[in-house]
Amino acid sequence: MKKLLILLFMISLITPSNIVEVGRYKLEITTAKSKSGTVYVIETIFDTKEGKVVNRKKIQLSKYKYPQDKYGRYPTRK
Repeated sequence: MKKLLILLFMISLITPSNIVEVGRYKLEITTAKSKSGTVYVIETIFDTKEGKVVNRKKIQLSKYKYPQDKYGRYPTRK
């Protein structure tokens, strides 16, 4: 019994307690034009695991700031 408890304790130390998910959220950016001619940028954040919309913003194109990383660089496609 004592060996079983020690074995279970050792297994619990080996397994990671905090699993980090990479690529769970997806950012979609699209544009839309209203009937009055105003152009909007629509940012939508999706949760790819649950298939739900997490956040959606509608911003006028003239007020839109491009996303930057923590170093002030603009993202590029690879």
